[in-house]
Amino acid sequence: MNFEPRSLALLLSALPAACRLTPSDTTNAVPPPHRVTHTGGAGPRILAVVAHPDDEISFAGTLFKTATYLDGVCDVAVITNGEGGFKYATLSERIYGEELTEETVGRAHLPHIRKLELEAGCRLLGVRNLYFFEQKDHRYTTDLAEVLGPDARVWDVAEVLTGLRRLLQTYRYDFVFTLSPTNSTHAHHRAATLLALDAVGSLPENERPVVLCTRSPSDEAIPARSPLPGLPGTKVLPEAFVFDRTQKFGHRQSLDYKIVINWAIAEHKTQGTMQRLMNRGDHETYLLFESNPPDAAVRTRQLFEQLAGDQFPSKTYSSSAGTNATNQ
Repeated sequence: MNFEPRSLALLLSALPAACRLTPSDTTNAVPPPHRVTHTGGAGPRILAVVAHPDDEISFAGTLFKTATYLDGVCDVAVITNGEGGFKYATLSERIYGEELTEETVGRAHLPHIRKLELEAGCRLLGVRNLYFFEQKDHRYTTDLAEVLGPDARVWDVAEVLTGLRRLLQTYRYDFVFTLSPTNSTHAHHRAATLLALDAVGSLPENERPVVLCTRSPSDEAIPARSPLPGLPGTKVLPEAFVFDRTQKFGHRQSLDYKIVINWAIAEHKTQGTMQRLMNRGDHETYLLFESNPPDAAVRTRQLFEQLAGDQFPSKTYSSSAGTNATNQ
């Protein structure tokens, strides 16, 4: 991304029209797919359902290795337009040439800018398609009723549910990744997870993907807690599945998956606090919802066993590579 200030019109000209859910699309409820990469083959098929552009970072290691090592398909569905992320955009104002920390300016321009940031980061992670549902990112709140309550008018919940169901029916994903819907987290995150669970539950039982949730990546693998506090229908099973971001590879085992995750984090330049996540969190810990199909644990265990494999074989170098050419 160019760090010189430039006109917003020029920036937005790079954004395909297919990224927006226009009135003519609402009859189908599914936003047109925005193709990020052509990665994806016969491997596992994953849909990450998140509230905001940047939430995908919680799954970044698993998405990357599934796409690039297991020949899998990884898609991301984003519920909100990200306009509420203006408060921490200070350092990005010189990049985009707009006073994004002014609320009216940020809300006007961030939906477009954050799509480009997400696209750039997801390209690095090997994500295939992005789906933007364009719901309003109204504000930070822990009150779930603001989003899913009987009087809530922030999101078109029916449209989101219909769109998610049709994505699931069309692409027959094996797994759906969500953020853990605990009472202390952003209501948008919890709402996105509950809508994903609802959409999966509407499918015939033999067609349902496995739904997992993860908490913020941490230095330690987090033991499961069952049930998650306060939300009916979100009880999880005791077994935890862990992706180790510190898996070593490359010359002298000097590289790990945190590097590519840092690349993806760096693309979210309007979200200044995201940059503080660089190199933080050694593990992504996933939990199974109790409502999953009976074979969910077996299927999930198989996925994470595959993800533990050695992706990059060691290479031997001659002395022409330098005094550190040997692997010792």
